[in-house]
Amino acid sequence: MSDETLDFSGNGPEEVQTLLTNSEVDPGLLSNETTTTTVVDVVTKAITTTIAPTLAGYQPNPYRIGLLALKCLLIILLFTLSCTIRRDFLKYFVLFLIIPLFIEAGFDIFTEIHASTAIFGTQQFDWEYFNLAPRDNETVTDWQKHAVENYGQILQKYTTYQVYTKDQLFSIVSYVAGDFIFWSLLFSTTTVFHYAHKAIVRPEQITYDPICSSFIKIQIVPVLFTAIDTLVSIYAIPQWSYLFVLFVLRITACTLSFIIFTQTFASLFLFCRRKDEVTKTSPHEHVRNSKLRLFLFVIFTLLIHALTAPYIIWAGLTIAYDVGQLLGFGWYLPMHFASEMFPLHLTLFLVRPFAFTILALILLNPYRRRFMKFFCSCCRRH
Repeated sequence: MSDETLDFSGNGPEEVQTLLTNSEVDPGLLSNETTTTTVVDVVTKAITTTIAPTLAGYQPNPYRIGLLALKCLLIILLFTLSCTIRRDFLKYFVLFLIIPLFIEAGFDIFTEIHASTAIFGTQQFDWEYFNLAPRDNETVTDWQKHAVENYGQILQKYTTYQVYTKDQLFSIVSYVAGDFIFWSLLFSTTTVFHYAHKAIVRPEQITYDPICSSFIKIQIVPVLFTAIDTLVSIYAIPQWSYLFVLFVLRITACTLSFIIFTQTFASLFLFCRRKDEVTKTSPHEHVRNSKLRLFLFVIFTLLIHALTAPYIIWAGLTIAYDVGQLLGFGWYLPMHFASEMFPLHLTLFLVRPFAFTILALILLNPYRRRFMKFFCSCCRRH
């Protein structure tokens, strides 16, 4: 070996001496402060990447619990009053809407219990309106694709329970219940108007009509439409299939709204119809008080279907927009307004059960009469 690599003089190589000398000159390289800082940074990063963020513990929402108790009380009261009413088309109208309301209330109670035992936690409650923003690169007609997910966010906002967004099953069941009540009200209202008009025009026939079976058959369509709404919101389908299905849903809702408006307008002429003596002395309440019942139901319809207006506005504007795009029309439509209507439609799912139960007690004649007799002693017959 050469003398350049082996040196037995006891002195280190020049390169090593130079390195040590530079280290001694720069004390920051070997200082305890730098070493401690480096270790702390490494440990902090390790903790940050391995430990999940702490969620807020379960805190019951008193507003949610109070409103849920009120909804259950109203449903039980309506069901109890229904048991005291004889064969009546308004009774079947209410009963076929109480059933999904009862299921929804039961599931809300289950959700309340599950939220208290789940690990998802809660968030802070506030009354501010939750305005959902549209997703990027999507049109106004694409709101239905994310209806279940958006409704879960709305439920989380107003209930404070994160279980609605962490577990999709809870948002799906809640959406199915709310959407079915929406469609059932639309279809059942037209059926009630049919029998209310018939009680004035053909009072001798309505007594023998299969009223219960008519309401059972009409519920098949809301079940089908609710299933379509839910499946479209959960699963991705081709765009042409989605547009076709959505067109059927929107045109049906607009058509039903037009029919209800026409039936409401036709009711004004039936109020002028003269009642004969047979009608006045009829033992059937739905024949004897047919005009009063129709008048109160018209008011009920106007109030309860004011909650349907956001969906009808969204459906009408999007249909007009699609037709304009197809035919090449350059008309201006307030699509930003339509984009705000669909989230409002989902939010009103939370309001519709209370509006229906309260208005049914006040404006539907058989329930109004029995409710007043039960709570007002001066209205009772001795």
